[in-house]
Amino acid sequence: MSQIKSVVVFCGGADGSKEIFTKEAYKLGQLLADNNIKLIYGAGGSGMMRAVAEGALSEDGYVIGSTIQSLFAIERPDLATRLSKMEVFQTMYERKVSMTKQADAVVVLPGGFGTMDELFELFVLRQLGISHQPIIILNTDEYYNTLHQWMLEMVGMGFANPHQMKIIKFVKTAEEVVPAIREQKKILEQEMKCEKK
Repeated sequence: MSQIKSVVVFCGGADGSKEIFTKEAYKLGQLLADNNIKLIYGAGGSGMMRAVAEGALSEDGYVIGSTIQSLFAIERPDLATRLSKMEVFQTMYERKVSMTKQADAVVVLPGGFGTMDELFELFVLRQLGISHQPIIILNTDEYYNTLHQWMLEMVGMGFANPHQMKIIKFVKTAEEVVPAIREQKKILEQEMKCEKK
């Protein structure tokens, strides 16, 4: 199985209403660093984005921040100078393409509409066979239960295929993320081998 070298994390720029959201984000950052996995994230200096970056940096992890010029000019995150690498793009599209191209897997933490946009675009790319990255959702405090139920309803009402439900793996804790990535990557590699035969 190919090595997992980098992971892109999509999440909110807000803390959320419960402390557990940022705690799990921070823990995930630590675990990625402990497993020598680079963190690629949206370069935000607040909320969930800050927490996951701080977690990785606390364990001397390699952290790549990706943002766009207009946001960077506004936010000026103080931890930007501590990042291993800062990438600044002109458009959100360029930023998203760069982030995902560098990553071996995608992890989605609690977030808002921007996070949903990123999740569903990558879901469709996987569905079409354009992308082959594992997509893991960290369902902290059951944040994504409603999303999961909605997806099941789409299948039940004939708007999605049951097989598509396998594209996303839901996990409950930060500790489950890296093992889930490895498991999903192994499955994907086996599927790709079968397709080539």
